[in-house]
Amino acid sequence: SPGKHTMATYHSSFWKDPLPPFDILIHGALRHSAGRPSLRVTNDADAAVAYFEIRDSDTRPIVIDFVAKDSTDDGARSTALKHVVLNGIELDGTNPLSRARVPQPLDGDEHVAASPTLSWRPAAAAVAHDLYFGTSQSVVAAATHRSPEYLGRVSDARHTCAAKEPNAEYFWRVDEVHGEHAEEVITGDVWRFRVRHLAFPTAEGYGRFARGGRGGRVLEVTNLNDSGPGSLREAVEAEGARTVVFRVSGLITLESKLIVRHPYLTIAGQTAPGKGICLRKFNLGVIGAHDVVIRYLRVRPGDLSGVTLDGMGLASGDHCIIDHCSISWTLDEAFSSRAAKNITFQRSLISEALNVAGHKNYKPGTQHGYAASIGGDIGSFHHNLLAHCAGRNWSLAGGLDKAGVHTGRLDIRNNVVYNWSHRTTDGGAMQVNFVNNYYKPGPSSKVFHVLKPERNLGFGPQDYFVEGNVMEGRYDASLRWEGVIKPRDEELDDFIHETPFFPSYVVTEPANVAFESVLADVGCNLPVLDDHDARVMEEVRNGTCTFRGSVTQLPGLPDSQQDVGGWEEYPELSRTEEWDSDHDGLPDAWEMANGTNPSSPANDFGDANADPDGDGYTLLEDYLNSITAKPG
Repeated sequence: SPGKHTMATYHSSFWKDPLPPFDILIHGALRHSAGRPSLRVTNDADAAVAYFEIRDSDTRPIVIDFVAKDSTDDGARSTALKHVVLNGIELDGTNPLSRARVPQPLDGDEHVAASPTLSWRPAAAAVAHDLYFGTSQSVVAAATHRSPEYLGRVSDARHTCAAKEPNAEYFWRVDEVHGEHAEEVITGDVWRFRVRHLAFPTAEGYGRFARGGRGGRVLEVTNLNDSGPGSLREAVEAEGARTVVFRVSGLITLESKLIVRHPYLTIAGQTAPGKGICLRKFNLGVIGAHDVVIRYLRVRPGDLSGVTLDGMGLASGDHCIIDHCSISWTLDEAFSSRAAKNITFQRSLISEALNVAGHKNYKPGTQHGYAASIGGDIGSFHHNLLAHCAGRNWSLAGGLDKAGVHTGRLDIRNNVVYNWSHRTTDGGAMQVNFVNNYYKPGPSSKVFHVLKPERNLGFGPQDYFVEGNVMEGRYDASLRWEGVIKPRDEELDDFIHETPFFPSYVVTEPANVAFESVLADVGCNLPVLDDHDARVMEEVRNGTCTFRGSVTQLPGLPDSQQDVGGWEEYPELSRTEEWDSDHDGLPDAWEMANGTNPSSPANDFGDANADPDGDGYTLLEDYLNSITAKPG
């Protein structure tokens, strides 16, 4: 529109060498002489900024030129070309350098500790700060000194607030006060955060604060179809916060991969009747989604699809947790979590990865019965059972960053591993806590170490904290590093440290106690433990196996699901209409016992999303957690 406007432009180079200063011309006339672009910054607030006025007459297009100066002086990039970099434009805002910036908590952070201290980077010339805080973005944006959202004028760039409710959204704004007499106030941006809460009472590790579908819709799985209304696929692929409950039990034959791409999802497999749910033919995994909770599912693809498949995964996921799931009969690895952040894989059972089964990347006859390739920053893997998998028990897949340096921080503790073949735990990551794991050789086991770090110093450091691990019949927890393979030309104390790199946030047990704890509670054991998992757990306890691979004849390592009898019967049972007549995820009997309305209008989830006791869990979560609560 005609009149005066402002423009802020952002300039940061990702080249190796600095770029020259530049001028900004409007219609050929110098308007602003800028400094040098910033170099390889990772925060917008650290980028070089130019701020200037534009006058629009509405009679001709505005022509703005960015012109690099000579690039041969004071260390700037020497080149025949004069480079200018422009990363972003902001119209009709205040000067970014006069505003409060770099908020903590970060704008949009949904996993903030209760009662956080708000802080920010103040403008260099600010003499004070006006602080606003509330639960409505529009209200905070429009608030004035007379509004209840105004917390006052503060001198420090920090303030502790009373935000505690995990089901609320919090918004705040900092206006910077300038001038000798505080005569100028620069309105700040509105920032948002939410308070974290455990995904469920027994959630541990770095994925424990996954929000899942809390506060959203309830989607019911009412049939065993691959797709369409009432299917698991339709619920998983939906958008928005959602909790998936099951009104049906049985075997779901997937006709393609089932991928979680949208955040805020809870899959509550414990709600299924009968023997629960088992997925076959294809797999289930998260790709790039955040705040996902998956509990009490079985994924047993088998070799039906003719495709090289894994079982479950959290690739590039953030704040996700998988709990009490069972994975078996995969052609690739059973589980993968490369490039993930803030994840937990707990109390889950990986078994019988198919060994010589025609993996597409290997010669015919090659063994590939692999359990898991795990990455994460930070990834927690605890109280899991890995049984009858030839290798990658675990494979540490920390990966490399864009500079080719090792990444990944992994916490691996209190896991039980049984009857591998030629590989136990190997690979590498930047930092690994490897604590109190229990390894039990089986009839196919050929190697007897617990950890083989595959270090390559050309890719940067790769360090470990190792303590309390056991190899049954070989060495106990008192021999601290006994089961660690020493790389060539290195000593163990070159890379094994005396203290953990980061806390685990896991209730940790001695390895022999974890062995019993895991066998007592692992895998998809709700609504019931199936025959497959019961057999595997009995074999682990007794040190035996029942079957051999049809190709290799290796004990306990199947080459096809048919080697162990294939899928057992999972009866198709459905809940009656009276089970949950208003379809809000809360059974009628539970609602009547707890004083809520079993006949809410359609799509009314008010009861399900209420939190009358203020404990941070909605009533729906209270119900889901009551199903999984252990006696005593």
